[in-house]
Amino acid sequence: MSGDNLGKHMAEFLRLLAIEVESNKAMAKRLADPFREMIDKKEASLISERRKSKKKETVKIPEGFDPFQIYYDKGAVGLYNELAGMDARTLKAVLSHFALDPSRSYSRWRKPEKLANLIIERVKAMSSKGQVFIE
Repeated sequence: MSGDNLGKHMAEFLRLLAIEVESNKAMAKRLADPFREMIDKKEASLISERRKSKKKETVKIPEGFDPFQIYYDKGAVGLYNELAGMDARTLKAVLSHFALDPSRSYSRWRKPEKLANLIIERVKAMSSKGQVFIE
């Protein structure tokens, strides 16, 4: 057998094998066993890739941003002006990072104005906590 004939004979053998595997399920199962581990690994990697792609990227609050300090220095209006430039995801990150609302009632909110108002309200409430005892 020459190299060309060998290639043709192998191709014909593989075609016949493929036809037989399609028609004979028991044979297909027996031939698939050695490949099962490879197939399972491939499926597992596809699933993990999907999970990785579904993970949301973490949103970071601006460096040195402290709503309590801004509220102390500039008041509620100044804090609102600082928060106005942030999107809803960043505002949620601020709420989470500074633990301004442990109940996470804001988690479904999408409007930045509503989130900014909650931040101001909570910062004001936490800042004035205990003032009654000073007077």
